[in-house]
Amino acid sequence: MNRKHEPTLCFPDAEKSCFACCPPIRTAGYEHIQYKNIIKRILRENTRAFAGRKQGISPITGYSCWALGYLDKEYRLVGCLLHPSRNKGEELRYRIDYGEKCKRESCIESKIFMTLSIKERKFWLHLTDGFDSFSYSSATINPLFHIMGWGPSLLRLIAMNEDMNSFSKEFFFCKYIFFHTSLNPRANAYLINQILKKNNLHLLKSESFLRKFEVFSERLSEQISKAAHQTYDAPYTHLLDLDHLFLNFLRLSAGLVKINKDEACRLKDIVDKDIQQFKKTIRDEDEIISPGRPALYPQIETTEVKCL
Repeated sequence: MNRKHEPTLCFPDAEKSCFACCPPIRTAGYEHIQYKNIIKRILRENTRAFAGRKQGISPITGYSCWALGYLDKEYRLVGCLLHPSRNKGEELRYRIDYGEKCKRESCIESKIFMTLSIKERKFWLHLTDGFDSFSYSSATINPLFHIMGWGPSLLRLIAMNEDMNSFSKEFFFCKYIFFHTSLNPRANAYLINQILKKNNLHLLKSESFLRKFEVFSERLSEQISKAAHQTYDAPYTHLLDLDHLFLNFLRLSAGLVKINKDEACRLKDIVDKDIQQFKKTIRDEDEIISPGRPALYPQIETTEVKCL
């Protein structure tokens, strides 16, 4: 929680914080912002009652945690009142009887975020300028929960391509049309990271490329799913000693939960060859398929969007 010097996805700045992972018991799809006024009242009550609360274990009841409250006098930052950073390094989260779960709670997006340099983190955090803690903690409002899934390599390329210059959420999505896709980022990160390099990032601004990529992803996912030879006693896919982005493609896109390493390597060869073939069709966004060549990926006219 080093808010002053090093931004994290949990605590990006002094204006907001993320409390999406708290409490540890919550229904799928639940978001605090859906009950903003009620939650704000509960947070104030929790904060006021915390100082006079008796020491000892007091388990959570229902879907609300009594240790979730405001961390500042302005009632902007929301977080755990039992966290070590709030208690001179002392770990007090055992008091809610879910301490171990709370200690290990760290979303995938926050881990990806921490692989970026501080300058890169600040670049991406500008997409959340003006957010309060409720908006920032919402997966449907905060674009970083979606964007982080595309992987640190692509995020670094974009930040460098923009010379770390900040821009608003609206301008970013107007400029980088690709991020309007409904594709699962983690399921497709391997594909896009193999395709895009520093010299062709302009493709992310092309609606034509977006449509081609979506068709390519869907076709390849179906192809690999059908081509796979699975066995019941195979190890879980995510445990294999292979590129984790590729393993995410196998699991989340092709639906291969278990697979042997040799079989995974065979499928990787197929995927990599298809990627190379796809790259030939997108040397630039205005490419026209030569007469007589099979149209594996439909040509869609680029729609030019002016960002004001």
